Amino acid sequence: MPFYRKPRNFTPLSVESEKKSIKNGLRHAIYTSRLDYYKGEWNNDKKEGKGRFLTIKGYLYEGDWYQGFRHGFGVLSYREAETGIFKLKYRGEWVRGKPEGIGWMYYENGDMYFGYFKRGLRHGYGKMWFKDGTLYVGYWNKDERDGLGMLVERSGNRYEGNWQGSSRHGLGRYYHLHTGQLQEGCWDHGVCVRSKMEDIIIRQFCDLPTPYPIPPQELYDARAILEGSELWLKQRLGDIDKKLQHCIDQMD
Repeated sequence: MPFYRKPRNFTPLSVESEKKSIKNGLRHAIYTSRLDYYKGEWNNDKKEGKGRFLTIKGYLYEGDWYQGFRHGFGVLSYREAETGIFKLKYRGEWVRGKPEGIGWMYYENGDMYFGYFKRGLRHGYGKMWFKDGTLYVGYWNKDERDGLGMLVERSGNRYEGNWQGSSRHGLGRYYHLHTGQLQEGCWDHGVCVRSKMEDIIIRQFCDLPTPYPIPPQELYDARAILEGSELWLKQRLGDIDKKLQHCIDQMD
């Protein structure tokens, strides 16, 4: 048309090129400024879908992505400098870049954990195999053994009961399977403050059984002993030992 004039408004070439550079779909080779390498799917210039990401330091992640985060199921490994072989570090569920949900964690010192994670920390029910042969099965709270759990030591002895801050804390049982006794009582931050001991049925089949069984507990003339006990006379109805009360309170 002879009266048409081209408008002065236009889109700069830099903006046009930037729009064209927005990544969507599958890309075979994307390098960051620090030479990290990514191959996988994109959505609106963010990693989303399936992808493989290798950092300059040798860490390799293969799995799901969402809005630029490791999110979904994925496997994280690292390359040994001496051999060049990749070793597993974590495989399982991720939420926004951190392990969360169920997964396996492999530690450099040889320990291994399977269970629940939250924000990258062991949290909830899980099993921990230690390099020295110890096994823990139970509950965790922010990477600490917390709640009910069982610890099986390399010697075969085991503790079943309450934990707090990765220490035995509260009511529990400790099986001395090398000598054949069961210890039931109350622990306070790893120290047993009150307990009773008794033989277990398989005492004679243990590695180092005691030469004589624990005799049955009997108290003769109990009434006379109580009537002459200053501790008993000072007690009021409903009173209870403070350390024992502390253990009971942990069960609430």
